[in-house]
Amino acid sequence: MKQRIKTALPILNALALSLFFALAVIAAAPRTGSSDVPELPKADGTGNAPDMLIDLASLNLGAVAGRPQHMKLSSLRGKVALIDIFWSRCHHCEEHAPHVVEFYNKYRQRGFTVLGIATDSKDNKDDVTNLKQFMQKAKIPYPVGFLTTEIRAYYTDPKETGVPQMILFGADGKMVAREVGWSPEIGEKVRKAIEVQLAKSPAVKAGAGNAKTAPRKTE
Repeated sequence: MKQRIKTALPILNALALSLFFALAVIAAAPRTGSSDVPELPKADGTGNAPDMLIDLASLNLGAVAGRPQHMKLSSLRGKVALIDIFWSRCHHCEEHAPHVVEFYNKYRQRGFTVLGIATDSKDNKDDVTNLKQFMQKAKIPYPVGFLTTEIRAYYTDPKETGVPQMILFGADGKMVAREVGWSPEIGEKVRKAIEVQLAKSPAVKAGAGNAKTAPRKTE
């Protein structure tokens, strides 16, 4: 019995440390409010959010091939940035992905960028295969990484775990919008929010469009 307990102790200690880390991250994460808006990490480390190293999907997709294996979340600062969280097996994510690609292609020359974040496991071969097929089908030209505990704690909706989730940041790094699910109405709201942030530059004029009402879809 003592031998069994001794053998189990390292496992229990590891689980306890993992739980402690997860709870510490959640406790430290900022809450969205009028005076406390989540921000992207600052490159000099002076912000409230710590810098986060994102493991990127290395999928050998032509022009996407050759990208680094990792990126710092702070590298998004200075641009209007959209973090798009999705799951490769989510039908609503398949529906919305081409629209995110359209946003990227339309606005990237004006200082807009996208980071895709997949909830698929980077250690599961089937997940990686499905993610590759998802990216190929949607013709995603921007980097895609894997979801981390920190991303989930700091930026996703604390009351809604569904996907897709689109989180928009201004060039100053502050979160300005978060939408869960997909519908033409949600897509139009995100497009307008992108335009508003880009319009803060005097050389940029905001566009216009009409929204269509439809129920949002999440998985």
